[in-house]
Amino acid sequence: MTSAGQFEHPLVVRAKLEISSACHAHGKVPSHCVVTEFSNTDAMQAAARKASREFGYTRMWSIHPAQIRPILAALAPDDAEIERAGRIISAAVTAEWAPISEDGVLHDRASYRYFWQVLERAHQTGRAIPLDVRQWFVTGGGAAEA
Repeated sequence: MTSAGQFEHPLVVRAKLEISSACHAHGKVPSHCVVTEFSNTDAMQAAARKASREFGYTRMWSIHPAQIRPILAALAPDDAEIERAGRIISAAVTAEWAPISEDGVLHDRASYRYFWQVLERAHQTGRAIPLDVRQWFVTGGGAAEA
């Protein structure tokens, strides 16, 4: 099965969703399968992005060292998503975690969890964190990022 084909058959799609859901429900990390077309970076990144954005997978297996950085890039949130998450979390802290309105949309603790996870994913994949929320993300040395 090609990397694209793994997202088309309804039984495979159902299985992928059930695996991801079970992992999240039990505190496990859902890790997506390998892409055997290891020299096709576009196909690999498309599979990683789809697995992450549409199926809830937070990691992906690789079969070649050249796949690692492209997989991390595909699993990372984009700049606009990171910036929005930083803005919402910063406003939430200012409001002492009470509900807020951002661009006419209500946000509360449920959406704060989502946006915090966006920032965590950004941090874990090496993306820059907005300055006003960076203090809550610690590097391996025990100090906040510079």
